Amino acid sequence: MDPEEQLFTALSGGRPDRIPTFSLMIDPNISNQVLGRKPNGLLDFLSSDRGSRFVDRHARTLNRFIDPALFFFYNDAARVNHSLGFDGLWFGYQRIALRDHAQLEDAFGRLYDIVDDGHGNAYFMYRDGLLKTKEDWRAWRFPGIAEYAVRGVRMYRALRAIWRGRIALLPYIGPGLWENSWQPMGFTTFVSLMRRDPAFVREMIDYHTALSVSVADAYCRAGASVLAYGDDLAYKAAPMLAPAKLEELYGDGLRAITETVHRHGARIYIHCCGNTNDLVEKFVEWGFDGAHAFEPTADNDLAVARAKVGDSLCLVGNIDVAHVLVDATRDEVEEAVRKAVEDSSGGGFILAPTHTHASIDVRNVRWMLEAARKL
Repeated sequence: MDPEEQLFTALSGGRPDRIPTFSLMIDPNISNQVLGRKPNGLLDFLSSDRGSRFVDRHARTLNRFIDPALFFFYNDAARVNHSLGFDGLWFGYQRIALRDHAQLEDAFGRLYDIVDDGHGNAYFMYRDGLLKTKEDWRAWRFPGIAEYAVRGVRMYRALRAIWRGRIALLPYIGPGLWENSWQPMGFTTFVSLMRRDPAFVREMIDYHTALSVSVADAYCRAGASVLAYGDDLAYKAAPMLAPAKLEELYGDGLRAITETVHRHGARIYIHCCGNTNDLVEKFVEWGFDGAHAFEPTADNDLAVARAKVGDSLCLVGNIDVAHVLVDATRDEVEEAVRKAVEDSSGGGFILAPTHTHASIDVRNVRWMLEAARKL
């Protein structure tokens, strides 16, 4: 089986010929560790008087080069994760633009700060929403649904042509319906609107549902057989909304996404941070073939999830990125892998870190993958 077939088989509830592995590690410091590079100096340039003035003056012109830069960024990440030995890496197209030397905005109304990742690399961190009222939302120039899908697929096709057969590039549909609802407005504003103006909330959700369905359809038509959908629905302790409320607002939209993927014979899993103990059965109801990440630090347990959903959901994860892939011993890493494989038995399983961040130690990632190969 090639890498994409390994992942497809696991998400279909079958038995691949080895434990399949998936990565979402795209941070520059991870690539620098693998490739023996130092930070590229972008952060220093943006922080300098000369650089900041130049970017502030020419931001609109520089934005023309963001899509090509994103292509090279993901191509670099594919090279790194392929060299480590992963079967799959997520690819997430997201339209972003410079506001000035210190901030970015995305196509849906989020504001990001450009910050130091702790290792001298530029990184962007969500700060706030730019759309504070219904009028702000309706006045925002949202991307055309078909046009947005085409731009992401164009980049995916090029990367797939380069890496097919070596590492699977998994199209990532995200941010998801929930995140695209509240983050552009801020959490307090959005949950207030849920009570005061439910018809407008439905208007927002319907737009993002149509866009996500279109993107999913376009990726499948471009040849993707495995896709990822991303929506952080939970905090460390529990879901952000009650499961019944999530169903009321987002259930139909999520089913429209998964049904679109299944119509093409493809498979899709959901990435959801936080404590998902009360959501795993909803993941099945919404039509997802798998779920990621089952963070141990959020009190998730693969054995508990397996007991709840049986073989109806492929479990993807759940190697900790707070300790195990940062500063744990080799024995600790191997034990985490062994436990994940054992706890997920009885259905499909894909081994994966729970997330990505700049302080992951590539040495520990290699230990993880070596342990998986032994099993």
